[in-house]
Amino acid sequence: MKKKTKKKTTMKDPIERKRVISLNITLVSMFIILPLGGYFFNGLDFAKATLLGCLVVAINFFVSQRLLSRVITEGKIPKIALFIYMAKLGVSGLIIYLAIDNDFDAWGLMIGLSSIFIAIMISSLFRGQSSQVDGEKV
Repeated sequence: MKKKTKKKTTMKDPIERKRVISLNITLVSMFIILPLGGYFFNGLDFAKATLLGCLVVAINFFVSQRLLSRVITEGKIPKIALFIYMAKLGVSGLIIYLAIDNDFDAWGLMIGLSSIFIAIMISSLFRGQSSQVDGEKV
């Protein structure tokens, strides 16, 4: 009987791989900086809400990144992908609902949820190398 070997899903383009790693590092840094800054400027309640918003972003971003990398590298959609996306949406919605229901600081929650946009802007500003499309710099 043949054993199925799982193919390692790696990104072949080194520039894109570097950009994804840079974005991931920036995002994880935001997960540390935003709650600490929130604690310093507005106290523990604000920091907890910011951390919770960052947690929701982490769930969504890293699960989506993992699923999409499998789709791109393998060229097929996993059968369980729809279920995972719906579960991710449900868990995120439940966390946000419970946070609002338990009187978490709304501004802190919104700042935590916006951490992905902040990380993308920072990562784009410091991306290091520019890519070329048809001989033109992008």
